[in-house]
Amino acid sequence: MTKKVLLMGVILTLFLSMQAYSFAAADDQTAIELDGTKIKAAAYIDEGNIYLPLRAVSEALGYKVRWSGKDNPISVSKTGENIMIDLKNYTITANDHTYYMSGDYLDNAANKDTTVENTIYMRANFFSENLALKTQWDKSNEKVKLEKTTENKITIKTIKEASENEEIKMTLQYPQINGLPDQAVQENINSVFKKAADTTRNEGLQNADEMKKDMASGYSGSPNKCESYFDYKLKYNQNGLLSLIFLDYQYTGGAHGMTLQSSYTFDLKTGKAYNLQDLFNSDADYVLYISNIVGNRITEGVKEGTLYELTPFQAIKDDQDFYLSGNAVVVYFQQYEYFPYAAGIQEFPIDFSTLQDMLKPDFGFLK
Repeated sequence: MTKKVLLMGVILTLFLSMQAYSFAAADDQTAIELDGTKIKAAAYIDEGNIYLPLRAVSEALGYKVRWSGKDNPISVSKTGENIMIDLKNYTITANDHTYYMSGDYLDNAANKDTTVENTIYMRANFFSENLALKTQWDKSNEKVKLEKTTENKITIKTIKEASENEEIKMTLQYPQINGLPDQAVQENINSVFKKAADTTRNEGLQNADEMKKDMASGYSGSPNKCESYFDYKLKYNQNGLLSLIFLDYQYTGGAHGMTLQSSYTFDLKTGKAYNLQDLFNSDADYVLYISNIVGNRITEGVKEGTLYELTPFQAIKDDQDFYLSGNAVVVYFQQYEYFPYAAGIQEFPIDFSTLQDMLKPDFGFLK
């Protein structure tokens, strides 16, 4: 289990907001192959992020895509699955879970009346998180390789709680899994998720109580009520592993609130929660290896003007916060840990393929 690091402050909308990029800013058009078969559409690579054409890729996977206009949600569906992409309100609804987008789509015709076929490209993480699709950028051959994957045989129900009074607005969403053969393991994992949400609720109630006391004693600060927001995003659900992140936002008055990201990676057979070091051989210097990659990317970002360091980066921790994505181990840093408030929570994916000599045999499938 990763440990939470205290976050000094972040605007919730930094996580909740969605950005639309122009194709003019994209670096290149790249061919797409799905399980070795070429798709008649191009991917776009923008600042290292892979964007895939929503309709072309979804339909190649057997989904139906429907869209009746700019102000209406896009439906991506097939038997037993329904995903709604709301570009107006910046949300994705996957079955019973609605969450906010964060830089998830690319639009080459912003402010124009166009169709989804040639405008809406979703970032690769959308497909891995919702359509069980593994994405690999083969830069040397100028193509993106897509591979259908098999998800764990579990179901995930989203528990929702929402309330509001004069003192606080509370919005909580957390997952509960079902379908594991070992009920004790299932109950333990579910209890961890529920406890995380309970912690957010209790913190919010405490914040509201303290604000109420301050107001009663003559405090004339922010007129706004407190707010607590808790949500999750599923990142990896394959090979007996479940990896996901939680976002815990608290607003207690003033200009902005505070957001904290945490993550869990569970073995669904044993219920073990993995730390980063659990993935690697005992003689593997994964700290140095990952630190060099992260350090180089930070240096590049600083030179390009996309990053600014508050504190010079030296190295990741042995138990650095991390999660698994479709094709990478992703390490991340909390707001203000190294970068200023506006930088948000910075994430650095390390492709599984580059870690293959260091991973334990038990995690050989990640290669």
